[in-house]
Parts: sequence; structure tokens; C-alpha cells
Amino acid sequence: MPTEATNGPSKGALRIRNLAIVLLVLLPLSALGSRFGLWPFTVGLLLLAIAMLGSLLIQIITAIWLFRKPAAGTKTALRYASLFALPPLVLVAAFMRGDDATKAGIHNITTDYSNPPQFVAAVKQRGENSNPLAYTPEIAAIQKEFFPEVASLNSELTPAEAFARAVTTAETMGWVIYAQDETTGRIEAVETTFWFGFKDDIVIRINSAEGEEDGGTGETRSIIDLRSVSRVGRSDLGANAKRIMSFQTLFADSNK
Repeated sequence: MPTEATNGPSKGALRIRNLAIVLLVLLPLSALGSRFGLWPFTVGLLLLAIAMLGSLLIQIITAIWLFRKPAAGTKTALRYASLFALPPLVLVAAFMRGDDATKAGIHNITTDYSNPPQFVAAVKQRGENSNPLAYTPEIAAIQKEFFPEVASLNSELTPAEAFARAVTTAETMGWVIYAQDETTGRIEAVETTFWFGFKDDIVIRINSAEGEEDGGTGETRSIIDLRSVSRVGRSDLGANAKRIMSFQTLFADSNK
């Protein structure tokens, strides 16, 4: 038998390598297909799960096969298969290693537990099949446990100034504002995630801080509250809380 045939990869090893490549391509494709409306997000999540589980299976098969010390060509193909199957598993490990906040299991976050900002225009924007907007005592209890750092933002700006800055901050963060009413101090917007195209609605409420005046000038200070709610999914993996805190940081930094 020629040396090339002896040292070349086996058909089985080539199939495993090619499958690993397919699963690697499927990893971003599962999300981007949902992002651009090629299939529902449920199909995208299913494809993502297939990519992850398939990659895990490939790692197990290649590990066992390599332990048996195959021919040089087969060994090379298996090593490539293991390399191609690594990114999906890294993604799984990242999810599993997430902090406790990502495991809260809620998707409705606010800075004001007792009187959360209310959505108005979002009701029509979200549609009938979206998550409910109700903020219940049960959700509040979970949020207090996992996201105690999420709180109202006090500002020395007047309500009118804070409203203008909130609009600018939201636009800077890439949110699409679909409703704003300076009279009531309410801004409603939506942010679309990059990969799966998930939409999360945000409402910003700006009120005067009662009893707070700026340095004796008589100008009323303001208090800014936010609420961020995912349209689909049970858990947001901490995304809504991070979004609110990122807004507050950018809002405060813009005054420096």
C-alpha cells in the first residue's frame, strides 16, 4: 500500500473534521439567522444548542480516538476537528461560569421597586406575544437579591436639562426612541441585541427631586428612574440591569 494512503487521514476522521467545521459555522449562523428574520429566535436557539452539543460530542470522540494513537494523517484531522469544535464549548463555559446575577431568571428590571416607571407606547410596540410588562412583588424580591446596585439616579440638573441629556444619552447608546413626552418626563425606547436581534424596551422617567434645590438658586434638581424589559425569553442573563447601569454611567460622565 502506498505511503500516502497509509499516512493519510481515515474517512471517519475527515467526516468528524468536516462536521466540526459545519458546527463552527452554525454557531454564528444560528444567531444571525434570527437577527435578520430568516427563522424565529426559537429555531436559532435550537441551532445554537445543536452546535454546542455536537461540538461536545466531537471533543469526546476525538479524545477517545487520539488516545488509541491513530496514524499520523488521522491524528492531524482529529486535532483539527477538536480545534474547530472548541469555540462552541468556550461559549458554554462562559455561560456556566457567569456570576449569580446572570442566573436571576428575570427579564424585568427597574430602579424604583415601589413605583416603577410605566410603559405607554411600548404596549403597542411589543405586540401580543411578548412578555408581560407587569412588575410584581415577586420580581422585586428577586431583583433586590441579585441586583441591589440598581437604584435611582439623582442629578443636579433641572428636569428639563435631565430630559434633554437622557435623550442624548439614549441615542448615544444606540437605542431607538419611539416615544418622548417632556411634559410628563417620559422617554420610551428599544434596543436590539447584535446577535439574535432580541428587542428590549426601556422607559426613562424624569421627575423633580422633591425638596431638593440647587445651591439656593431655587432651581429644582431631578431624579431619573429607568426600567428595562425583554420582549422574549425568561432570563436576560443580567442584560437589562447592565443596560440601566451603563446608561447611568454615561449620563453622569457626560457632565464631566
